[in-house]
Amino acid sequence: MSFSNTAFTIKNCWLDCDPGHDDAIALLLALFLEESVNPIGVSTVNGNAPLLKTHVNASQLLALYRAPTTIPLHRGFAHPLLKADIPPPVSIHGTSGLDGVKHLPPPEHPAVQMWHDQHGPANTTVIEAFREMVESRLNPDGSVKEVVSVVITGPSTNVAAFKQKYPELYESGVIDRAVIMGGAFDIPQWTPYAEFNIATDPDALAELLTSRKVPVVLAPLNLTHQAIFDEETHAQLLAPGSSWKEGEPLPQPKSEFRESLSTMMTFFREAYITQFGFTKGPPLHDPLCVLHLAQPDSLAGRWAYLTVDTSESERNGETRATYFSDEPDQWEDQEKYIGDATHDRHPNCYVMETLDREAFMRVLLECVDRAEKVIASTPL
Repeated sequence: MSFSNTAFTIKNCWLDCDPGHDDAIALLLALFLEESVNPIGVSTVNGNAPLLKTHVNASQLLALYRAPTTIPLHRGFAHPLLKADIPPPVSIHGTSGLDGVKHLPPPEHPAVQMWHDQHGPANTTVIEAFREMVESRLNPDGSVKEVVSVVITGPSTNVAAFKQKYPELYESGVIDRAVIMGGAFDIPQWTPYAEFNIATDPDALAELLTSRKVPVVLAPLNLTHQAIFDEETHAQLLAPGSSWKEGEPLPQPKSEFRESLSTMMTFFREAYITQFGFTKGPPLHDPLCVLHLAQPDSLAGRWAYLTVDTSESERNGETRATYFSDEPDQWEDQEKYIGDATHDRHPNCYVMETLDREAFMRVLLECVDRAEKVIASTPL
């Protein structure tokens, strides 16, 4: 059985996240890549910080970005499906999960409270929110009215729990892919073998990889470490058109919003210098999942059979890929592996491997420009 293939141009996107400095940039792209991405929902999960904090962070970011209030924000799972919690990466994101960012609307601001309390614990759960999202896009005969791409920039707990409770809806054709930031292959990681998002809930990724209809699109560290936010890009974020040269002080921010993003990236940069020795800038992991929807040609990859270690051993969370080709594949190329007698494992994952970094940074700065205009004309 082949994966669904769609000709829809504008991709409906549900962002499942654990903000997180790079989650904040993924949300920015989801909201302001207007010609190619249509954000239809956001949900939060335990990961970069405990759920109570990631949900506050998402609420603050949606308010900061002046997101349309028609987009629902749902509180998700506070713990992994089966495993015990692992400590959040406070050395990367701070104790709040979004430390060091200036000009965020405070949690008590009415605009933030609106997002935060929109769907509280007594209202729709994240599983039922996914159910409603899928059912509303099915015709009475079961045919699909429109598809949705689920982008997961934290642990996969929320989406896996939905698949477990409503497998027929997950496999209905409405969800056309699960784009996941996670995993790594033969490079240093959070544990000796596993990247943080996957190490947090490997059983959730394992659940999603069982699907024969909804492929995983993986943005592993091997890819995301190419997305370096360097000082030249930082200068253009602060002051578009700046003639900044290496070695000079960064220019002054042209707006409070640009200063907010600058402090976000500065905290992230310093954390990566201290924790991993990244001296040229931090890698922007999570936005590449959104970029895949908008500009898939910027992210070449290969189809693979992906597995994840769910044991209690030190290899817990390790991702392993068996590739079907030595050359880059197109997104549509999974069809040629279906039913191929030479392959006894089905293609369940498109592993993105190389990035057109210049194209990505152009997209990022264009989204900042758009957001700045919206924020300037839309008071909280």
